[in-house]
Amino acid sequence: MKEKSIFSSALKLSTLLFASKIAGLLKQMMIVAICGTTYQTDVYFVATGVLFALSSILFSAFSTPLLAIHTERLINGGRERSNALINASLKVTVPVSLLITGLIISFAPYVARGLAPSFEGEQLELLIRAVRVMAFIFTFGGFYFVVGIILETEKDFLPGRFVNLIQNVLVALATIFLFPDYGIMSMIYAFVAAVAIQMILIFWKTRKLFWFSMNTRSEKEAIKKILRLMIPLLIGSAIYEVNDVVDKQIASGLGGGSISLLTCGASINEIVTTLVISAVSSVLFAHYATWIVEGKLQKVSEHLKSSMEYLITLLLPVMTVCLICGDNVVSILYQRGNFDALAVSKTTPVVMGYAAGFCFQAVRANFVKVFYAFQDTKTPMINGAIAIAVNIAMSIILSKYLGVGGIALATSISMMVVSALMLPGIRKRLPDFSLRTLFPECAKALAITALLFPCAHVIKRLVGENTYVQLGSVGLFVLFSYVGLGYLLRLRTIKEILHNGLEKIKGDSRERK
Repeated sequence: MKEKSIFSSALKLSTLLFASKIAGLLKQMMIVAICGTTYQTDVYFVATGVLFALSSILFSAFSTPLLAIHTERLINGGRERSNALINASLKVTVPVSLLITGLIISFAPYVARGLAPSFEGEQLELLIRAVRVMAFIFTFGGFYFVVGIILETEKDFLPGRFVNLIQNVLVALATIFLFPDYGIMSMIYAFVAAVAIQMILIFWKTRKLFWFSMNTRSEKEAIKKILRLMIPLLIGSAIYEVNDVVDKQIASGLGGGSISLLTCGASINEIVTTLVISAVSSVLFAHYATWIVEGKLQKVSEHLKSSMEYLITLLLPVMTVCLICGDNVVSILYQRGNFDALAVSKTTPVVMGYAAGFCFQAVRANFVKVFYAFQDTKTPMINGAIAIAVNIAMSIILSKYLGVGGIALATSISMMVVSALMLPGIRKRLPDFSLRTLFPECAKALAITALLFPCAHVIKRLVGENTYVQLGSVGLFVLFSYVGLGYLLRLRTIKEILHNGLEKIKGDSRERK
């Protein structure tokens, strides 16, 4: 596949994710403005956040090794064999998803107590009701995660990422029109409806590539292999989810509404991580799997180095703006209605804490995809367990001094740890890859960032108190100064972006003529 195709896929995916995140921000703004940061919003964020994440973790743990094996099967065996593998996978995931749905509904009081031990009385009863409704996302997930692999193998990444956009739109509409009369449960129902619509969308998009078949006996060994690979991946992902639950439990001990504040800050972090980091790593994962099957390890090394170089270089100015103008970002996005100045001051450290780890999140995301492409799920599990232990310990310590911001900073520290732990395994699998080749470019980018940081801080103080003026002034200063200095210092990513942009403009000009 050509480089342009990779870039085009990443760009299209980023565009969709950007639209999804904008819708997500609008949804969050409506929730905190209309509903406030109360025990009800805490119930919503706990139920939807944790259970949706658990569903994603469970079926992603199955679909991740399935992608690598399905790619190999399609290349070497053709469409008939790959279709048999998908059908055999559904025979596993669909019954499991129905069983889990039934168990969660039956044991909802215990599930709710486990998710939020500090909830009592009316708040706990509301969470139990929300858990029972959210159980149905497992039913839908068992189908669309597996069938969606067909599109991922075909390098069609957009349909599988529509669920968040649909969910954000439906929940936002429910917040505006239904919450005043029906309360928080109307938003829970809207959330589940979005997952059901996603399942229908995936089925429609794969109708010409997939057909149901009962003849799947030949796939027993492949399914066993997927399950073997799934177990460490599931354990590793579960550890991360336990960490998220612990973070929310720690936040719940910091006062009512703290979970909502942490979630609002995390949403801003997710704009960067999802829009930039996840888009690139998701597209490259499918290509890594193909190149490894074809024995093109040097190509994997080259693209891993290139993607990390681009991500780190581009994330540093974003990190700078978030660290200096985190309060402006939170104020512009959320300060209205029941979200007051005090809530802004408590959420700002969350944004800053996550921003400190942008680059480490990028490194980890790319490293993990390489391991998964090699069908190695054990190494990320072990390294992740160590990092999560660090995260939980640091969250407990830092939250005592920094509040919910300490929880976010602990996450960034854990990302640094897990990135360092993964490096030896990457070098073992990709002998041509070396971080030394990244040092010259990253050193230049860090030097520019170090120079701009105090200057941007001074500019924020000089331009006055207006939130929009402060953010606009600092953002424009950092952007143009970073690009200008990067060009003067011959920063490769900046030069390539400017060169490609000029070529695009010239090409469009010639076409018009």
